[in-house]
Amino acid sequence: MERFLFLLEHYKYIILFPLCVVEGPIIAVLAGFLCAAGILNVWIVFPIIVAGDITGDTIVYSLGRWGKPTLLSKVGKWIGLETSKIERVRTIYTFNPVRTIALSKIVLGIGVAGIFLAGNTRVLYQKFIGICLVTSVLQYIFYTGMGYLFGGAYLQINQYLNYFAAITVIVGAAIILFFIIRSIRKKI
Repeated sequence: MERFLFLLEHYKYIILFPLCVVEGPIIAVLAGFLCAAGILNVWIVFPIIVAGDITGDTIVYSLGRWGKPTLLSKVGKWIGLETSKIERVRTIYTFNPVRTIALSKIVLGIGVAGIFLAGNTRVLYQKFIGICLVTSVLQYIFYTGMGYLFGGAYLQINQYLNYFAAITVIVGAAIILFFIIRSIRKKI
């Protein structure tokens, strides 16, 4: 964590964008802290953070939309995800794109999978990017504000974000494991 803080203090806005493409929430907290300390300017930081997050979302969306189409079907068959279930997910994304895309961005740990599926289910990019932009703006107002107000406690904030992401990943892995075991038992 101190490395990120060091990079942001010394390289400031130049390094902010690539860091936010990869890891937005904790970088936003750290940037908010540096804004409160007078090292960074919040009016420059905020658009860079949102642009970095949107760029990362666009990359993942593109991989889902134009990536190798057989990858999802191969992995899906292995974990018991049939074509009918993929079609059900497409229906959910078609009828509730705002809710599903926004939720996948907000819930730490599953965001990449949700954004990938948005691309894979062929949600229109204009609709996708609009939802992501609004969600990112609201999300990063919160994270940057946390850093601005409670920035000295960034280690604790990072720890809580890591706990939340770990719990989400563990629950997701348990669900996938359940479907794998169920699929294997059906074949026997």
